[in-house]
Amino acid sequence: MKTGALPGSIRRARIAACAVLSVLAVSAAAVADPIRVTAPPVQLQIAAQPLSAALLELGRQAGLSIALPPDFPRDLFSRALTGAYTPQQALAALLNDSGAGYSFVDPETVRIGLPPVPPASVPVRRGAVTQPASPLADGALEEVVVTARRREERLQAIPVSVTAFDAAQLTERNITSSQDLGLYVPSLVLNNNAGVAPGFVLRGQGLTLGAGPGVVAYFAEVPFPSGQNATGAFQGGTGPGTFYDLENLQVLKGPQGTLFGRNTTGGAILFTPLKPRNDYDGYLRLTFGDYNWREEEGAINLPIVPDKLLLRVAADISMRDGYTRDVGPYFAGRDYDNRDFWAFRGSAVFRPTDDFENYTILTSLYRHETGTGGSLIAVKPGGLAVRAFPAIADYLPIQQALGPRETALSSAQIDKQWTYGVIDIARYDLSDDLALKNIAGYMVEKNETGIIDVDNSPFPIQDTFAPKGWAGAGEQYSDELQLAGKSGDGRLQWTVGGYLEYDKPTDMPRYDVSIPFLTPGGYQPNLIVAQGKTTQRTQALYGQGTYDLGGLWPALDGLKLTAGYRYTWDFRSDASDIYSATFGGQCVERTGFHSPDCMLGNAGHFEAPTWTFGLDYQLSPDTLLYVTGRRGYKSGGFNLNTPEHSIYSTFKPELVTDVEIGVKSDWTLFGLRGRTDLDLFHTDYTDIQRTVSVLINGLSSPVTENAAVATIEGIEFEGTVLPWPDIELTFAYSYLYSKYDRYYSPVLGDLSGLAFPFAPKNKASLTGRYRLPVPPAWGDVRLAASWLLQSSVSAGSDFDATNLIQGYDLINLRLDWNNIAGSNFDAALFVTNAADTVYKTRVSGLYNIFGVAGASYGEPRMFGVQLHYRFGP
Repeated sequence: MKTGALPGSIRRARIAACAVLSVLAVSAAAVADPIRVTAPPVQLQIAAQPLSAALLELGRQAGLSIALPPDFPRDLFSRALTGAYTPQQALAALLNDSGAGYSFVDPETVRIGLPPVPPASVPVRRGAVTQPASPLADGALEEVVVTARRREERLQAIPVSVTAFDAAQLTERNITSSQDLGLYVPSLVLNNNAGVAPGFVLRGQGLTLGAGPGVVAYFAEVPFPSGQNATGAFQGGTGPGTFYDLENLQVLKGPQGTLFGRNTTGGAILFTPLKPRNDYDGYLRLTFGDYNWREEEGAINLPIVPDKLLLRVAADISMRDGYTRDVGPYFAGRDYDNRDFWAFRGSAVFRPTDDFENYTILTSLYRHETGTGGSLIAVKPGGLAVRAFPAIADYLPIQQALGPRETALSSAQIDKQWTYGVIDIARYDLSDDLALKNIAGYMVEKNETGIIDVDNSPFPIQDTFAPKGWAGAGEQYSDELQLAGKSGDGRLQWTVGGYLEYDKPTDMPRYDVSIPFLTPGGYQPNLIVAQGKTTQRTQALYGQGTYDLGGLWPALDGLKLTAGYRYTWDFRSDASDIYSATFGGQCVERTGFHSPDCMLGNAGHFEAPTWTFGLDYQLSPDTLLYVTGRRGYKSGGFNLNTPEHSIYSTFKPELVTDVEIGVKSDWTLFGLRGRTDLDLFHTDYTDIQRTVSVLINGLSSPVTENAAVATIEGIEFEGTVLPWPDIELTFAYSYLYSKYDRYYSPVLGDLSGLAFPFAPKNKASLTGRYRLPVPPAWGDVRLAASWLLQSSVSAGSDFDATNLIQGYDLINLRLDWNNIAGSNFDAALFVTNAADTVYKTRVSGLYNIFGVAGASYGEPRMFGVQLHYRFGP
């Protein structure tokens, strides 16, 4: 039962009184509970869940009436409890280290005492940013709660490979962008080569331009919107300005083809914002650093009507100069790779009754930046670039002497994006074991993203311009209706639902491209006007359930079967209009036609079933074994920029089937506490969608084709060790083996046996945290260091050696001083890329087409300081 918040003084008095009663209750239970001391064991099957729910489930299974205080904390979680226990053993196991106590009022009634404070021995990950650096575990491992199966569960108790970060961990690791996130997650890298927005690549599967992402990112259970540009649709909105005021961020690995909104072949990334709560609190964080970096982030939580109407407002504003400088002649003094964004969120929770809740989020992110800087790295002898501009061969050594932080470009780059929308999540508890949920979203995405000098030189080889205010604009409507419940005495947990999404442009996306063109009098600039749009609709019905087989035979207690099925129907409609403004509107795609008769269109339906099937066994309360098989699917589509009736006009859906075996374990060895999660996977990949660059009437055009068959295998490991109470070591590692078993490209020839792009063979991170031995009155001081490694990857669409991103390693350092002199102030010093390593993040992939190659580079060494103030309880 929910109650209103009490005034501060009364609430503190009540907590103090409950604390005293809890101690008395525990003492009484230890010496004066003869009624239940000899009670027989009861066979229990209690899943990991919020502690209050676990206690009520114990009462149901053991035939007890359990009385909880009305303000029992909602942020305490229990581990799974499986097997035969006496009531006392079960209560002790569930309440272990929670700070709460129990006492028997009569043989069938148990009173639970309120814990005085969240216990320091088991840090509670609430996701709140009231403390920017989480406390060390003091010899105990923290409990992490995730929603990988669309319900709250303990990370160590679910048969899914997940890497999760709460707000404190994101701050500690200085994760403020997708590129930062990729450094810490096994098997996850960023594809920056699409020229539109960074695309997540997980286990070798990711973004295919014009074909949708293989890894889908969600914000508050709604997919980030599909952006539009003249060459197709892409998923945007996941860059800087998204990583603030989050409860947690979860990376789910492997196909997520049943429970989530869109089908995926590689995984899903869940951004969960902090939800309004009953406390009046908030925070303000200021960041100052290199390159004139200024950032202000803050939030305030407002319980308008306690437990009935709750509001939260958060914002993040950041400005920083770029670290790449243009030396001219066209844009001398301009800097690239800067930051300039304004992000805002407002959310409200409305609970008119105890069984209904409506959660609404308004969100907006506006970025207006100068784009990514780049440098020319190779010129092909005899290539188109040298024939058109012989001086480019002399410019290459000049660029090499300038180094990666200086460049000379021939077009004005811009990276502008505005994403905004509203999300509404309504939940109605039909009963204790049945809930109806609806997730509705409306998102708008406008962009001038990908307006870049593709060749990274001062010569107009392929320069892009945006003549309109926005190069692309689109809107996304989505709705998901979900029914979830428990059956069979709680042994079966199930979810069924339906999903609908509709994406359409709000204007015809357009950009202009300048390329050299051969005429009888020599080369001259050719201005190409490229326009295109995509409309998509996806519909799906799904269901998934997990059943404890102990309901069939007691000997199988703890062995669970999970099965899920989904059927998806996709519709896609594409249109393109590409012509040469230089040559009288001559159509690029339709030979013999001129503008305005250049428009081409194509539309079609795609559909496929996907499924999940797995077994997991709770070998002990601290060890889970599992094996899972899954099928993933990604819709087919049409290439907007190819000639009529060409072999590239249509590409088929791709399918992924994987098998994953894993073990998750918390353990103690010679007093050393640790946690290790290990998984091995094998993936069969068919009809793989791959983007290659094709020269069509002089224009380098990305088109998607289907490769045949590939295999991906890998190992992922994540572990935490607490060698001493004040030291924590966290290690993550992945090994990927990937190759095309059979792939004949009409453009590039036989590629069988080649490794996948954006699939590093080795990837690792090691983070150590040490709490300094300072007097408690001074506050809490800790030092953290991270070492991050990624081996080389192929990053270009034509598999040339110039498209290799060499392996690199980085070192990040951070010093936090929290609760300074017992106050609500915190401060931190940090250094990212402490060794000032120079490493590539993007290559152009134009070497075989235009005879040039360019590259962009990651951030240099950066120093910064953060000041943090929090208020409230």
